[in-house]
Amino acid sequence: MKNIIGLLLLLFLACGQDRNDIEPLARVFDKHLYLHQIPIFESDFSEDSLLYINNFINEWAMQNLLIYKAEFNFKKDPFYIDSLVNVYRESLLIHYYKQALIQTYLDTVIHDSLIANYHISNIDNFKLKENIIKLNYIKIRNVAPNLDYVQSKYHSIDSEGIEELKNYCLQFAERFFLEDSSWVSWSDFVKQIPHENNPMKSIEHKIIKKNQKFELEDNNYKYFIFIKDFRLKGTPSPLEYVSSIIRKILINKRKKDILHSVEDKLIEEAIINNNFEIYE
Repeated sequence: MKNIIGLLLLLFLACGQDRNDIEPLARVFDKHLYLHQIPIFESDFSEDSLLYINNFINEWAMQNLLIYKAEFNFKKDPFYIDSLVNVYRESLLIHYYKQALIQTYLDTVIHDSLIANYHISNIDNFKLKENIIKLNYIKIRNVAPNLDYVQSKYHSIDSEGIEELKNYCLQFAERFFLEDSSWVSWSDFVKQIPHENNPMKSIEHKIIKKNQKFELEDNNYKYFIFIKDFRLKGTPSPLEYVSSIIRKILINKRKKDILHSVEDKLIEEAIINNNFEIYE
């Protein structure tokens, strides 16, 4: 097969024949595959080109054999496939029409006050499924310069001092997290400390305290950890931790409201114009 395909390809490239004049490459029942039907590939004649064409032919053959078998098996009930095609077509039309409506009418601006009000009104739906913490975290090589500076600053609550520490970490830290308002799940945090005898794993089952400091070390790194705040599993989630989720909920609610409004208007207009009625 490779030799035949290679010969045809050489003839096509060398002679510049019209693609429609070339002999078919393959046949499945009464369907034929020609070279011009194969998506364009690099014109250099290589083993890769032959492999590409050969794979395409096999896939084309399999697809047409399956179609033939499917048509044969369903020829006693051709309306079944036609009905499925119609259902799929109608579903696509409705889907894309709804998407067009949403793009036209959806207001994606969600004010913080709306998010806060939704959080308060639905606080029981936002219970924490795991412990979360606010922290300062720095992973740095134990040969980095001025580690005494890091040791004196990583538990700072002074914003100016934290900014200076960030600048230092950008140069020397392997990884760091120094954000005031962000909450982190305990399980995600513990994964950042690949320590053989990681004490953080056992701490979770005890009382987590604010302003706890931990300094760990292995053969290559030092880990500076300062727990600024925490919330325990089963308690209400802080607004900052779920604000993005609430934003998505409110956006989805607006989408549903748009579609419900359009559907109600469609029914109303159809009744008024005598295009829809229910027979008694």
